[in-house]
Amino acid sequence: MAKRRRSSRPAPVMPAAARPRRRAPEPKRRRLPSLRVVLVGLAAVGVVGVVGLAFIGSATARDYSCAELLTAPPDASVADGFATKSLGQAHVGVGTKIRYGFCPPTSGGHYNAAGAGPLRPGFYGPDADAGPGGWVHNLEHGYVVALYRCAEGSCPSDAELATLRAFAANGPPTQSAAACGYRSKVLVARFDELSTPYALLAWDRALLLDAFDEATARDFASRSIEATAPEPNAC
Repeated sequence: MAKRRRSSRPAPVMPAAARPRRRAPEPKRRRLPSLRVVLVGLAAVGVVGVVGLAFIGSATARDYSCAELLTAPPDASVADGFATKSLGQAHVGVGTKIRYGFCPPTSGGHYNAAGAGPLRPGFYGPDADAGPGGWVHNLEHGYVVALYRCAEGSCPSDAELATLRAFAANGPPTQSAAACGYRSKVLVARFDELSTPYALLAWDRALLLDAFDEATARDFASRSIEATAPEPNAC
């Protein structure tokens, strides 16, 4: 009897059972801050803002006030200015808010402490801290103080400031200035409470100017330095 031949064809492969597909994990949801946390944060920001504003306000607060602006009387000299009412010469503690009867003051309360008053002679730029609490003490010691105004944030031009700087550097020399180690008792500073763009001051005397002229300023200084001051030989 003939034998059956085995087939050389491979046995059919049965498909494997389909494995269940694994679901990708859902991304974690970010938890939003609770309303309470948000309110606390806003409150903290508000406190910081209030403190910051209070600090800025205190840092920029003026240490003086003016009852009125000084104006020249009709008979004022165009070269020597005019005499002003005495506002006294009291020493006050540094940081004390000084009330002047008029501004710019030509006398009145002032500081008496190193670095606060009297100030070193020279030119003080628009951003310098050189207020009347300091330079009124200079007036008491025989200085001439030249002031310039920055009206509504607009200061004198660079050329005008250069003229003021030259006046401060080349003021009339005196023996008492030399004894103090200075060339001259001249100080230039910004002061916005002026009825005119510029002013020249000596103790209880003022010359108000619409324009600054160095020759006029030097003439005023030559006649006024140490002329009316209560302490002309002091530094």
